[in-house]
Amino acid sequence: MTVRQISVLIATLIGTSIALAANPQKQPVSDIAAGLLSIKIDGMQDLPISGLKMVKSGEQTMFISSNGRFAFYGGKLMDIWTQQEIKELADIDKIANRIDLSRMKLKADDLGAVTVGHGKGQVLVFIDPRCPYCGKVMKDLQALQDQYTFKLVMVPILGPESQNIVVQLTCQLGTSETKAKDTVRERLLKQDYAGLPTEPPVQCNKEPLQKAVVTAKLFDLKGVPFLIAPDGRTHSGAPEVLADWLADKPKPSPSLATTPDTNAQNTNATEKKP
Repeated sequence: MTVRQISVLIATLIGTSIALAANPQKQPVSDIAAGLLSIKIDGMQDLPISGLKMVKSGEQTMFISSNGRFAFYGGKLMDIWTQQEIKELADIDKIANRIDLSRMKLKADDLGAVTVGHGKGQVLVFIDPRCPYCGKVMKDLQALQDQYTFKLVMVPILGPESQNIVVQLTCQLGTSETKAKDTVRERLLKQDYAGLPTEPPVQCNKEPLQKAVVTAKLFDLKGVPFLIAPDGRTHSGAPEVLADWLADKPKPSPSLATTPDTNAQNTNATEKKP
């Protein structure tokens, strides 16, 4: 998928967000992720502010975040994805720092997700197969398979080698053979990719991978792992204790005698630039 194709899809979502913002009570929540551009935009201009666009539609002016999630109009700040107004600072944690996949009608399996576990709560995890911090998460989650169902979504952000691994594994997932899917799961959990072909498969359905890349752009992923808990909380980087984060346990207060470098523990694998 080209950058232009991704831009068109995100632009379409922004258009949908504008329509929702104009009529927040009339537009069904189920149409948030599936709607099409339905109004005429007279003008749009980037502001010298990161991640914000000014949009002109007829006599109406509004400000939209680059991913189409937040809109400021008529003196209100709206989270378009959840159709809720942000009024207080506390709303940022309750609304803005969460992603409600059900309201967006986003299904992990449509993104070529690899399933690990069979618990009630679903956890979406964006990973790069070669990312060491993703390896930590995948190691930790294996002890939690009875409590959660983990959906591992592969996105190749660490360069050409990762891209080849993701394509090869995605193509194997496209088969109807259970053994092939089990092999992909084992390779990911062990981060063992020895023997994978280096040539692109002749026949392969890459649509799930394309959707995964677009979704990662939509969520503005800066690195992996990126996790979405069953209650919508998000986490960028490997949680220090995965079970505690999923259970939303408060972190213990740091000792006054020590100042641990938590940034070193939770560093993300970030996209390699050409």
